[in-house]
Amino acid sequence: MQLPFKPMLASLASDLPDGHDWIFEIKYDGYRCIALWSESGVQLFSRNGHSFNHSFPEVVNAFMVKTEQMKPFLPLVLDGELCILESPYKASFEALQKRGRLKEGQRIKKAAVDRPSTYLVFDVLSERGVQITEVPLKERKKKLKEIFKTLATAENKAGKPLACIDFHSNGSEYWELAQKQHSEGLIAKRCKSKYIPGVRTDQWVKIKNPKSGVFFITAYDKNNGYFHVGALRDGKTVSAGLFSHGLTPEERSVLIEIIKKNKTGEDRNFIIVTPSICVELQYLELYKDQLRHPRFVAFRLDVRWEDCTWEKAVSSKN
Repeated sequence: MQLPFKPMLASLASDLPDGHDWIFEIKYDGYRCIALWSESGVQLFSRNGHSFNHSFPEVVNAFMVKTEQMKPFLPLVLDGELCILESPYKASFEALQKRGRLKEGQRIKKAAVDRPSTYLVFDVLSERGVQITEVPLKERKKKLKEIFKTLATAENKAGKPLACIDFHSNGSEYWELAQKQHSEGLIAKRCKSKYIPGVRTDQWVKIKNPKSGVFFITAYDKNNGYFHVGALRDGKTVSAGLFSHGLTPEERSVLIEIIKKNKTGEDRNFIIVTPSICVELQYLELYKDQLRHPRFVAFRLDVRWEDCTWEKAVSSKN
């Protein structure tokens, strides 16, 4: 069976959009998923058309047990995010990645019980077999609310395999909530936007809620231009990952020259430097104690490298 619709994608923005013609949703860190639900069963598709059915049986089962009562709406095509929730406002990408790597059936079944996933639905693309992608978003949201009222699982609480993502019209208030709850960010969508499959559009924008920390540079990779960073944990240097984005060409050139002047070793791949150069980085979250999507913010000449402990570096949530 083929993917019925390629997902519509949001553009990245640095600020919340202005105006009254936007709605706002919590952004969850998960797997984008298109669900095709008919009387004969459900197919969960990744954005590239691969099946999620084997990996997330608890979600498949949740659809199946509701099929009889949902017959008046079927067949349906839904769009959403497969997640493992830490709270109603935050998902764990690390837990999801571990789950996604499982292949053996019994291990998957055990994981589905121990830490179940949730399919968070935010759009409906087809109802009763009729495509409604040309219908304005606000109308599609009304249809989705009606569907989940019938399902009686309208709240996106951890542990429910099927849930509907809530939305708000006050972006500023919702952004404060996202920051307080350490969410990944917000998705802003124009109320009148149509669903354009496979297109990245400015009718939907994502605003990320990054964390920040101060780390010291340990090496420069001459092959790919990335800078490796670390922090002190129990008095020893531990790796925190690597970064490249966010530097201006001038900042990059200066940093490389400083590293060359203070190097303690060099081979064909790396220039090694003793801890001394401190930088502030923004990042999405930690995955296996490595920074996800780090971005340079500033040189921190006011910070001693000895003060760049792991605890301090990762304690600044926002």
